[in-house]
Amino acid sequence: MSKESSLSPEAKSVLGAMVSRRTVLAGAGGLGAVGLLAACGGGSDSADSSGTVRWGNWPLYLDYDDETQKYPTLDKFTAETGIAAKYFEDYNDNDEFYGKVQAQLKLGEDIGYDVVTPTDWMAARWIRLGYTQKFDKANIPNAGNILDTLASPSFDPMREQSMTWQGIMGGFGWNTEKVPGGVRTLDDLFAPANKGKIVVLSEMRDTVGIILRDQGVDLTTVTEDQFMNAVDFLAGKISDGWIRGVKGNEYAEDLTAGDATAVIGWSGDMLS
Repeated sequence: MSKESSLSPEAKSVLGAMVSRRTVLAGAGGLGAVGLLAACGGGSDSADSSGTVRWGNWPLYLDYDDETQKYPTLDKFTAETGIAAKYFEDYNDNDEFYGKVQAQLKLGEDIGYDVVTPTDWMAARWIRLGYTQKFDKANIPNAGNILDTLASPSFDPMREQSMTWQGIMGGFGWNTEKVPGGVRTLDDLFAPANKGKIVVLSEMRDTVGIILRDQGVDLTTVTEDQFMNAVDFLAGKISDGWIRGVKGNEYAEDLTAGDATAVIGWSGDMLS
């Protein structure tokens, strides 16, 4: 049986979506780092007809009070500005979210959000396709606080259609009780005790990027052979039963529930 035929349908879907060798390699320079941006949702104004801003974001990326079941920072924003906000933790995976709203975006229809929070590479796609609106900087007094290194990305040099929300890195996460020694390398991640209890991100820019980094590859000069070697490594670990799931942001639930002992995940989630 070939390596490809032994993969689960989920794994085949993930790997198939990302491995058109040259098309994926073209974005390899951005592997390993996730910078989340808030971009205006296409097909709608800055607020819905009731004057409420609708914000789609990732889970775990805004402070939440379990006792009151509210978001203190969001409540403070409303109190200070008078702008009501509906907050949706609807992001699980960049492509998954884009697929959900793509048809409406093409038609210029309301997508149900006024502000969305894709990773920078996906924000670039929205801007390139004309699915965003320009900000009125006069209404964003803290826009000047942006770091110089983030102020002029190639996809939005003047920061007219996007602003940074969080700068997040892909990395390792683990259950401190089950893996007291921690995870710092792929060898640590694929330790015998973790077999069948590892979850990796469906965001291949992060998962494959981390594998490349551990293999000593310079992500700014990665070659096609190096990239595909990392893909083959990942495919082998899936087919050999080391990896229990290839998931979007719901990987955090596996880690919290104890179903996974170690993950390739995002630093922002590990700190939440």
